[in-house]
Amino acid sequence: MADETAYSIGSMDEVPSLADTDMLEIERPDGDPAATPPVPNSWWRTSVAKIAGYVLGKIVQGSGMRLALAGGQLTLESGGAAIVDITGSSATLGLQHANRFNRCNNATAQTITIPPQSSVAWPDEIQLEGAQWGAGAVTFVAGSGVTLRKRSNRTATTAGQYAPWGLKRMGLNEWWLFGDLGSA
Repeated sequence: MADETAYSIGSMDEVPSLADTDMLEIERPDGDPAATPPVPNSWWRTSVAKIAGYVLGKIVQGSGMRLALAGGQLTLESGGAAIVDITGSSATLGLQHANRFNRCNNATAQTITIPPQSSVAWPDEIQLEGAQWGAGAVTFVAGSGVTLRKRSNRTATTAGQYAPWGLKRMGLNEWWLFGDLGSA
């Protein structure tokens, strides 16, 4: 690291005291340039490893993946999707159902609503998956302004217990329903 230069984020001025370290100096926008006399922004020092750990932790947090530390080496492991149980007679999908296996588990019929982008900040090209786990059929309903596409010879209802289903966001308020669906 002797040939590297440490910079402060914000002004990008060289910070000689941080050279040969893994430290960053980050400017906080907490000053008041309009005050008399002007109050400058304060600075915060942190390590690159701490920032990287925070960012990686946020990425992993909702992904169904896990971090493993062994022998001083950090690895990202896929553990499969965590299971989310949907047990009520009706539910509205949201980001908490993303990157999860959504187990629809009720003895009687369930209605699952796909809400519009104005209600949920759906990421582009997100895919939701799950299965009818209980005896009750699962029917998918498009929320206000949402278009739900599927094969014309299929219903928007699962075919029976353990029937898998998937929803793929194809565009703004446009979803494709696929899986083991009932015959139309």
